[in-house]
Amino acid sequence: MNLVVEARGLSRTYRKGRLTVHAVSDVDLALAPGEILGVEGRSGSGKSTLLRLLMGVERPDAGEILRDGRPAERRPPPGWAMPVFQDARGSLDPRWPLWRTVAEPLIPTTGDKAARRAAAEDWLTRVGLAHLDPHARPTVLSSGQCQRVAIARALIAGPRVVFADEPTAGLDTTTAAGITRLLRTAADEHGTALVVVSHDADRLAVLADRVARMESGRLMGEGAGGQRVRRDGL
Repeated sequence: MNLVVEARGLSRTYRKGRLTVHAVSDVDLALAPGEILGVEGRSGSGKSTLLRLLMGVERPDAGEILRDGRPAERRPPPGWAMPVFQDARGSLDPRWPLWRTVAEPLIPTTGDKAARRAAAEDWLTRVGLAHLDPHARPTVLSSGQCQRVAIARALIAGPRVVFADEPTAGLDTTTAAGITRLLRTAADEHGTALVVVSHDADRLAVLADRVARMESGRLMGEGAGGQRVRRDGL
């Protein structure tokens, strides 16, 4: 079975004046289809930089990334990977209605606009936003609602992998539990692999198959995740 993502000796260094910041240092990781890897750590530990490298948004200074067993020489093809950013509001186009934002990943494969809208409305229901007008703009949403829209957009087209930066940030306990179940279902039933970074070690322990800690740019030893997510709650 091919790995969805594999990183070998991944490193990224920044210059800040006279200082050299080793944001990611010699990281190795491997992710199989349907597997969820949780990455925890303090702010500034390198978690978000690691995600950007894996997504192809930034290029490493050293090391390599393989996608489906092949060297990742450029950004992944459309729909192969989807991000969930910590600043969900900033990732949503304020000019677009909600249904179009959620349905955007379907454009390459679904030419029927009505079908895309129906799928988007279904996913808005799945993330607990059925009460919203699908023509509303993101500017009228709370930060937690924007986060749920971003998660619906990430999952709607069944990507090979999702890279999620604090996917349950700003959500109340009940909503966060529902999102956790959705992510687990995407992995278990659709084979979507996920890399999830979070400050919430307890949430990662429930969601992830494996949890690693990032410290000073290094990915430390991994441990098994906790109990699997139940469909009726956590």
